[in-house]
Amino acid sequence: MAGVMKVAVLPLMVIAVGCGDSGEGGAVAPDTVDAVGDEGGADPDVETGDEVEETAEPTPEVVGPAAGSVELLLDQELTMVLGISQVLEVVVPDGVVSVTISILGDDATYYGLGEWIGPGDFALVERGWVNGEEGQGGLCLSCKNRIALSGADFATLAPNNPEAEVTAGTHRFSLFGYQPPEVVQAQGQCGDGICHFVDQFQCQQDCRTSPAAGPVRVMVHAKVAEGGVLPDTGVLDLNLHFTGAQGLTAESAQVDASFQGMLESMRTIYRQVGIELGAITYRDIDGGYRTIETLDGASSDLQAMFSESDGNPDALNLFFVDELSAGAFGGFGVILGIAGGIPGPLVQGSARSGVAIAIKPVQGAPAGIDTTMAHETGHFLGLFHTSEQAFFGPQIHDPLPDTPNNDETYLMFNTGAGNKLSEQQGRVMRANPWVKHPAAGR
Repeated sequence: MAGVMKVAVLPLMVIAVGCGDSGEGGAVAPDTVDAVGDEGGADPDVETGDEVEETAEPTPEVVGPAAGSVELLLDQELTMVLGISQVLEVVVPDGVVSVTISILGDDATYYGLGEWIGPGDFALVERGWVNGEEGQGGLCLSCKNRIALSGADFATLAPNNPEAEVTAGTHRFSLFGYQPPEVVQAQGQCGDGICHFVDQFQCQQDCRTSPAAGPVRVMVHAKVAEGGVLPDTGVLDLNLHFTGAQGLTAESAQVDASFQGMLESMRTIYRQVGIELGAITYRDIDGGYRTIETLDGASSDLQAMFSESDGNPDALNLFFVDELSAGAFGGFGVILGIAGGIPGPLVQGSARSGVAIAIKPVQGAPAGIDTTMAHETGHFLGLFHTSEQAFFGPQIHDPLPDTPNNDETYLMFNTGAGNKLSEQQGRVMRANPWVKHPAAGR
């Protein structure tokens, strides 16, 4: 399709010393700080190994639907032609509390859903939305179940707000995809036929996309519980990956008081909504990932690093680096964290299988490493920003009724500096299959 997709980007960035992070009116906000702090390279003297170490007591066994079990309903490879797929069908079982659709595709292509129709013709994702203005923005605000397009891999979790109904029975959906134009970071004039960074938002004629084509893998998971009632509590296991950033390794992080304090802070934030951190795996990866220079597209550093999760235990992945380059956002700012998706895919080893956290100190950053960890993990579990910055259009708010607009005390506000979570946010997080529900008394 013609036009530009202002695609869903998920970094938490500091815009200016003491100020909030950036937003973009037509898409999920880049969370940004205007060139502050030392931006020197990573220390080359720190070495890491490949050893995997585990701490904490194992997560209790998850048994039966009463514990919130996850069923794989579809795992299929298909070929997209002219940016769309055929309509697929799955039968969602009784007791469903959530359904997750994941798409694994080409690293240089963006994916989403063209439609998602449930029993009784209830439209979770309205057919034809990609042909309208929202399709140009890559974020379906009018959809009963909000979705944000994502590069290489895509996932959506339903319900992600009270208006989205997910019931047992036949669900039909189709895939949508496009290849973005090459973006030039330098400034230029609208109408010169070159897609400059700001043209993505202000000059669509210079940033035309092409329809996706080629093979993709699609998976559908249903989370079920007895009586279709989502448990009030859950356990989130983590795989922590260390690049040697700031001298932290898999071994040293386990006894580092500052790092353990950040984990405890994240643990305290998530306890508000009944989620405990469970088994934690510590792993060293290649020190070459300490500075992530490229974030998007084929062969990017970020996608390669997330792919290092291949073979990991069944847990959500966090990666700790020194720096995340802001070049993809016009070359300004310092990125504090990036989530692989809203939500992330339900696989290990994909180009979006994780959350990246920059731990090199940034002067004036509004969010600490602890709240950035919790914030970006919140994205990966399916939470949008409570309120975006309105740089390129009207201000956007999340679809949840119990998160006040522009309240900076909330964890998912665009600065990532708050620590509050609402009841509805907790429900979205616990509905995600990465959160497990041990049987009562286990």
